[in-house]
Amino acid sequence: MLRTFELFFSVFMLFGASQAVTSMVLLLKNRQKPFASYLLALLTLSWGFSCYWFFAFIHGAPYFSRAITSFIGPMVSLTLFPPLFLYVKYLFFEYDSFRRKDHLHFLPVYVYLAFTLYLFLSQGATIDGLRSHPWYSSRSMASSLVAMVQGPFYFFKANRLLNLWQQKLKDEYSDIENKKLEWLRIINSLFVPVFLIGGVSTIIKSAHVNAYLLYMAYHGVMAWSLFHITLSIVRHPYLFTLPVRPVEVKYTPMLSHRPSGFKAPIIAPQVSKKGEDVLKRLQKVMEEKKLFKNPAISLSDLARETGESRNSVSAALNNHLQKNFYDYINALRIEESKRLLSNERLEHFTIEAIASEAGFGSVSVFYRLFKTQEKMTPAEFRKIFLQR
Repeated sequence: MLRTFELFFSVFMLFGASQAVTSMVLLLKNRQKPFASYLLALLTLSWGFSCYWFFAFIHGAPYFSRAITSFIGPMVSLTLFPPLFLYVKYLFFEYDSFRRKDHLHFLPVYVYLAFTLYLFLSQGATIDGLRSHPWYSSRSMASSLVAMVQGPFYFFKANRLLNLWQQKLKDEYSDIENKKLEWLRIINSLFVPVFLIGGVSTIIKSAHVNAYLLYMAYHGVMAWSLFHITLSIVRHPYLFTLPVRPVEVKYTPMLSHRPSGFKAPIIAPQVSKKGEDVLKRLQKVMEEKKLFKNPAISLSDLARETGESRNSVSAALNNHLQKNFYDYINALRIEESKRLLSNERLEHFTIEAIASEAGFGSVSVFYRLFKTQEKMTPAEFRKIFLQR
């Protein structure tokens, strides 16, 4: 019965390994990827190799290599947890290269490799000699114990950064950033069963009790996590792309391609000094903080940011721009969506992602307002500008 279950489980392990390879290919082929994607690729490599090792262990030769297992088998546990924390860290701080001090997170790996090389050379540089060394099994146990401590340590460190990220979103909302945060919280939560089950299996192992089923359990979580990562990359590629930077796009020169009904931005008339001052402050706030990207923004938010009353802001919008609050916010969102649609770097973004990044909470509302103003769909608008 157990053997039958093992065979079915081995297929799941091979599936997890294939998901790791798929994730790495998708992450590394993206030319607009943040540097943090390399760390996520390292995570999928580590977890994928662990899944493949379990598959090979179940089936044996020719899939199972005694030499590779003897050298780096125990080391895999030391690479399971640091990459995810570093991935969150490098995304949060937007680092574009590896920080030298972060080598400390891989210090156990470096120590392991040096110690294994010492054992190998001291025993005649043979696999049998390495495995016969009295410290060989101690090396494996030490790696398991270190990994048992690393799991909760890096989980809490990553969770602390995610809480800071949440606080940042309160001050500068972005729907894509919010979705990225939600995705990272899910992945970080998958840490929990891995290090809990792995820790229990290590303790049981040290008590000389068979922990095989526990090993299978946390490898199953790894395979499922790899599938979730791959699915997220395919469904939401914008979560794994560099943050959108302001790009100046000029619409007016394209006269030969301008469709009928195309509208240039309207310059608002200036009526009163008071209203003009309010609009200038409002414009500055919108340029710096892009508050319109928050789908839940209210007139009270604008009043608070400009230091004016709700009535003053509302009067400035109505009297000077002939727009109410919602028309004003949606006009800014439409202009932002046009900027995003015209950016060839974002051609792989879906229309849904563009709408979300511009601040629309509903794709249907975005389509309706965009077509009303531009006399064409967002997809048609993108096609025209990217064909220039």
